[in-house]
Amino acid sequence: MADDVDAKPARRKTRPARRKPAREAVAPTPRPKRTKKTLGDDFLAAVRADFRAHGAGVIAEVRADKPDQYLKIVLSVLPKDFDVAVNHLDVLSDEEIRSRIRGLEAVLRPFLEAPADGGEDGISDAAGGA
Repeated sequence: MADDVDAKPARRKTRPARRKPAREAVAPTPRPKRTKKTLGDDFLAAVRADFRAHGAGVIAEVRADKPDQYLKIVLSVLPKDFDVAVNHLDVLSDEEIRSRIRGLEAVLRPFLEAPADGGEDGISDAAGGA
């Protein structure tokens, strides 16, 4: 029986092969430019040209007439992570810092030595919380 199975191969139903229609030899069409990019480039070019012609004068006018709008413009141009914390003490020498501290002590000494309408500790009744 095993010989009978081997003698006759199983037949599968086959589908006829599909052929694609022949294409004519046509040169590929150039890819269209992206409209959004082109529009953006054209807009920036126009703004650049306008700014070169009138920029400094308009900025001065806005600064004088509308300082709030001027500030908005300045802030919009700054990077988002702009660090405004500037430590001016970094550029001073140790002796310059000591001199500034002595000057502040001299200004504050009268307030620290003579209590103003206060008790023994120099704190007034209103601020002392009595």
